[in-house]
Amino acid sequence: MANSNVASCAPEVLHSQVEFASHQNQAGSPETEFRQTPNASFVRKFFNDRLRFPDGQELEIWSFEDETSGRSFPAPLTRAKEGDIVHVLLKPSKQAHTIHHHGIEPDPRNDGVGHSSFEVKGSYTYQFRVQPGEAGNPNKGAAGTYFYHCHVNTVLHVQMGMFGPMIYDPASGRGKAFIDDSVGYDKAAETLLVTWAADPRWHTMNHGAGLDGEDVGLNRFEPTNFYLLGGNLNTPPKTVGVHAVGDILATKPGSGPPGLLRVNNASYFPATIRFGSGKKGDLKAEVFAHDGRPLRDTSKNPSPPVSALTSVLAFGAAERYDVRLRPPDGAISGDTFPVTFEWSHWITQRPLAQRTATVRVI
Repeated sequence: MANSNVASCAPEVLHSQVEFASHQNQAGSPETEFRQTPNASFVRKFFNDRLRFPDGQELEIWSFEDETSGRSFPAPLTRAKEGDIVHVLLKPSKQAHTIHHHGIEPDPRNDGVGHSSFEVKGSYTYQFRVQPGEAGNPNKGAAGTYFYHCHVNTVLHVQMGMFGPMIYDPASGRGKAFIDDSVGYDKAAETLLVTWAADPRWHTMNHGAGLDGEDVGLNRFEPTNFYLLGGNLNTPPKTVGVHAVGDILATKPGSGPPGLLRVNNASYFPATIRFGSGKKGDLKAEVFAHDGRPLRDTSKNPSPPVSALTSVLAFGAAERYDVRLRPPDGAISGDTFPVTFEWSHWITQRPLAQRTATVRVI
């Protein structure tokens, strides 16, 4: 609805959502309005550097770092609890960037989508509250696996590396995946795995490539290198550079809570995961959450958590799954099982690459 008074307002006095959405600041160092005391605070500084990948490939990477992470890829983990007020200070350096906390729905000022909020050149502190969960309520709660990314020239900046993982725990903390998770997981066996593919041609482009309408080829994603990134989340990574996933940990059947694998497809192509080698009585994945929300039986009220046991999992770009790793009965410490990741062309479905990781029973 048009409002003749909105257009005459100066940006600094725009306090309603309607006024804000009609008269955004386009760049600079905006103030964080209605600022609250945070429970968790993070710093995300832009960096660009050439990083070496496990296959020897070197690529120009743009990403985020904090005070202790160094120049690592993927960017540092953002982790907090349901109910927390979260502050994320963005320092984008020379060019305009944003941070969009994908799957979290704050007010427009803090959503990080440049065309509907603002782009940041100086600094900005994003503020949001992680929605508290309610047992049996499919519409309440944000505990789960997410990721954050720049939303300026999005398709290019995400491919360049401007993304990182986000995990929100229930108020009780790690060990349960959501508020009424009766199974839980072994904190020593919590693993993040990010599938990512690189088109080296894109890594030669500049910040605003394609934004003036010129055809720079951003509609042609032709990756030549494919990676499994991440690692065990029991302790934070201590080294700079590219974090390739190591062994994925699972626990012996009957020995306690299972291992938890958090998977994020940060590639632009669909991926398929195959657990085990296809033999009878092999490793299985128990899928219990998708895109940051637990699966629930909504035919009932309250809605109980549900899960699905599978050996094959297919997902598209930006999708996330949380799975409990279920080794077969009789598995003992030291047993290993393959987990195979396959990428396919999103139009032709032609297989592009395959990589294998190892699940190790502890």
